[in-house]
Amino acid sequence: MRIALAVMLVAALGAGTAVAGTRAKAKVMVMSTAPVTVRGTSFHPRERVTVTVIASSTRTKIVKANSRGAFTATFTRFAIGHCQGYEIRANGNHGSLATLKLTPECPPPAGA
Repeated sequence: MRIALAVMLVAALGAGTAVAGTRAKAKVMVMSTAPVTVRGTSFHPRERVTVTVIASSTRTKIVKANSRGAFTATFTRFAIGHCQGYEIRANGNHGSLATLKLTPECPPPAGA
């Protein structure tokens, strides 16, 4: 009985340590399409992040995540049109990576 209890206790402690040591996966989201504004979360604290937006043209910006691993990148004079697909890539210099690809389903033009 004591051995079984000890094994369960060690297993529980090991599982707790594994969960506590994991980080959330880095994520990006588009906050605005005009101008394009990208928000990133769960990057390494103070990590330098290269953010690339691919739409009708490609723009890149380097930003620094804050102490909580979040950033906002605004691409002035760059907009994503209605029903236009785009891709966002955010690549951190400490290994964080987040991507987002959107292919909208738009109705066919009137009369088609």
